[in-house]
Amino acid sequence: MNAATQLNGTDLSGRVAIVTGAAHGIGRVIAGTLAAHGAAVVATDLPAESALLATLVDEIATAGGRALAQTADMASKAEVDAVVRAAVEWGGRLDVLVNNAGIHIYPAPLLTVTEADWDRVMGVNVKGVLFACQAAIPHMRAQGGGSVINIASDSAFDVIADEGGYGISKITVVRIASYLAKELSGTGVRVNSLAPGWVRTRATAQFFTDPDATAAILAGVPAGRVAEPVEIAKVVLFLASDLASYVNGHCIVVDGGRVAGIPA
Repeated sequence: MNAATQLNGTDLSGRVAIVTGAAHGIGRVIAGTLAAHGAAVVATDLPAESALLATLVDEIATAGGRALAQTADMASKAEVDAVVRAAVEWGGRLDVLVNNAGIHIYPAPLLTVTEADWDRVMGVNVKGVLFACQAAIPHMRAQGGGSVINIASDSAFDVIADEGGYGISKITVVRIASYLAKELSGTGVRVNSLAPGWVRTRATAQFFTDPDATAAILAGVPAGRVAEPVEIAKVVLFLASDLASYVNGHCIVVDGGRVAGIPA
């Protein structure tokens, strides 16, 4: 880290971070951003994404950073526990957990959502977040502090037709952070959430192939554009760093103003 980075509080040198859902999109950029600011990063995703995780580790190493790839299904408590054990064995400590892994079921009206879809979205988006926290936080408490960032969605604060399962899972992610922050009073462990809006990734590309559909989306975003993944990663970096030392139990919405409403 250079002197400017050290002074502005985002130097994560000596810290170990886990980023789930790191093979693609926002998670991949978060992992690279934390590594660029000195963190040793454990990047995890599904076994099917192992090749992409390997290239991410190589990219981080080429840039002078340190990273480890681990595969896991976040809906499996045993696999989540294994990732945390591997991170602590590899890095010797654990300072940051970014619960980014998530899935979307759409369209899925609540009255017709299938048991399989409900179990899968809750398994990854809620169970995976909770059990990752359960596995990681004891290590943070033992060393006197740490930062957990749960990636939610601005859908947690909106009611969108046919998106009930996803929206409910994401407001639950927000509340998990709030409850844990209270439960961990005085431990030095901070737990927050971050709710992105529209972000340009592989997962959202289908929504921007039609100019009319794109215009309809942007009409509801006061910023007038879609976010780039790095804009989410910068806020994660803030929450992970000492700059956010007094930010705890809250959700930062990063959606260009979408849930604030359309300006007159």
